[in-house]
Amino acid sequence: MRIEIKKISIVSLLTSAFAPAVFIIMLISSLSMIFTPSDSPFFNVLMQAVFIAIVKTLIIMICAVIGAFVYNFLCAVGMKGLKLDLEDVK
Repeated sequence: MRIEIKKISIVSLLTSAFAPAVFIIMLISSLSMIFTPSDSPFFNVLMQAVFIAIVKTLIIMICAVIGAFVYNFLCAVGMKGLKLDLEDVK
């Protein structure tokens, strides 16, 4: 089965499981970056990791929304959409 994606819904991009998944990945990334030997209390390190993860998540989400806008615009002016080949599994 061949499917062509003509438009990406911005609302579904922002309200789907994409945002929490990106946040969890960024949280793991920031925790691994932050936990180096230091003498700061655990709570400060944890809050710093959470804030870094939030900032990284916002950056990724803004880039995804801009990418979706550009994709929708290019599809609207006549470029072909992304084509996917899907197969039924039984």
